[in-house]
Amino acid sequence: MKVVHAVYSDRKGGLEQAFVNATRMLLSLDHDVELWVPAKAPFLDGLGASCPRVDLTSHGYLDLLAIMRQHWRLRTAIPDLIITHNSRATSLLARAATGLGIPHLAFSHGYKTRRFKKVDHLVALTEDMRQHFISAGHSPECVSIFPNVIEQIPDLVTRVEPVDGQPIRLGFVGRLNEEKGLEDLLRAVALLKDRCALELHIAGSGPDQAVIEALAQQLGIASALHFSGWVDDIASWLSSMDLAVFPSRYEPFGIVVLEAAAYGCPVIATDVAGPASQITPGVDGWLAKPGSPESLASVIEQVVQAPDSWQAVREAAHQRAKRYQMDARLHELDAIIRRVTA
Repeated sequence: MKVVHAVYSDRKGGLEQAFVNATRMLLSLDHDVELWVPAKAPFLDGLGASCPRVDLTSHGYLDLLAIMRQHWRLRTAIPDLIITHNSRATSLLARAATGLGIPHLAFSHGYKTRRFKKVDHLVALTEDMRQHFISAGHSPECVSIFPNVIEQIPDLVTRVEPVDGQPIRLGFVGRLNEEKGLEDLLRAVALLKDRCALELHIAGSGPDQAVIEALAQQLGIASALHFSGWVDDIASWLSSMDLAVFPSRYEPFGIVVLEAAAYGCPVIATDVAGPASQITPGVDGWLAKPGSPESLASVIEQVVQAPDSWQAVREAAHQRAKRYQMDARLHELDAIIRRVTA
């Protein structure tokens, strides 16, 4: 089957990794895949496969020239299926495909509903997200659940817990912006600075780095912060951390929660839709209240004081992660595609 697979993004992150993983799955299902992405999309570097590419450009959701250009490309390519990720690509290609009769499957990685009304079938990441789209008017038969996946899960290695007096290495992975809750984590670390020896290692970049650095100085914890920047080898980085902490105020899924479980790093996250769909508190991770440095500090302190429980949590999380391995989910994606193109 010939598939146009599109996303409108020029950065790296969880959405972009999900697009790369979906591309690998489509290739594994022997589809002929053409990628429609911005010309300078940096996230395709690690794809490891050669696919035809089309430069997806637009000056907004209602860029008529871009819509016309994509319409003629679709008429020329004549794909059997259009698959898009998130709102910009979905909106543009839904308009561009008008009158062509090409089935359109859209993956939503968030809760925005407006741009997804014209697609034939919608994929949500969690049951919470699915219900959100149904309540917005989508037919239940036309909304499926397909979570983010991970390509490979290594065998779990038994790790040596930190010795007494050695700082606990907390790892944060994500874009440095308000919704990821990093300010809440800094305030939690500040609340614990006289009770726990902690280091906070931050992997990622974003618009709020200067704000984060200034807040660390203000809270008196600047010496405990270590910025790693963008990390390509996230498996090795997470494996070097004692605990991963993801204090998101909003998180539709949280692929880093899955990655940490796969690579043997116990996770403390917030009780928002994405992490809550993956973690059973006290079994394969821990959850704190979102937007509450006090709750986060309490959970971190509780976990830090009970390192004997970490290995059991690692093992349970690793077993849970196996359910999200790419090969284990191929049949589900295949079934969704067959339903849309039947």
